[in-house]
Amino acid sequence: MVDPKFRCTYNHPMSIKHFNPRDSLGFLTWKVSRLATRELAARFAKSDIDVTVEQWRALIPLYKKDGLSQGTLCDLMSQEKTGVCRLVAALEKHGFVRRESCKEDRRVKFLFITKAGRELVDSSLDLAVASREDLVDHIDEDDLAICMRVLWQIIEPTLEADSICPEHIKDSRERS
Repeated sequence: MVDPKFRCTYNHPMSIKHFNPRDSLGFLTWKVSRLATRELAARFAKSDIDVTVEQWRALIPLYKKDGLSQGTLCDLMSQEKTGVCRLVAALEKHGFVRRESCKEDRRVKFLFITKAGRELVDSSLDLAVASREDLVDHIDEDDLAICMRVLWQIIEPTLEADSICPEHIKDSRERS
């Protein structure tokens, strides 16, 4: 049966022989994510930028709003605590991030981007923008806008209210 509204084929009950990846939102979004990551990683390697795309993506929220808790970064990245902990440890080892324990609760760690981290983001941002533009340059602008709007409609209801305590956030340039 073809859904007239979404023009997708739904074969219910679903069996593997009827599964079509072109009709799977999960597969399509995963594949686009993998393509974007691979392209950006290649650009980083070509430019001798010694950071993974995942590590770079962890720096972006800190660049925008320094002093996020590690838990908030997990939420923003939609990743498990252990994975983000490893990312942050690697970024800290490279000197791009610094962690501070919360005075009220030592289990809570606040993250601050360092000067080196800011410089890394500044020097690689053009690569990321060019990578994104190259990925979608063959797509009609209106179609891309619809795609982005629809994906956001899926994402937005899952977002939680900002749980950051403003008193813990200071301008990172003051702290670095």
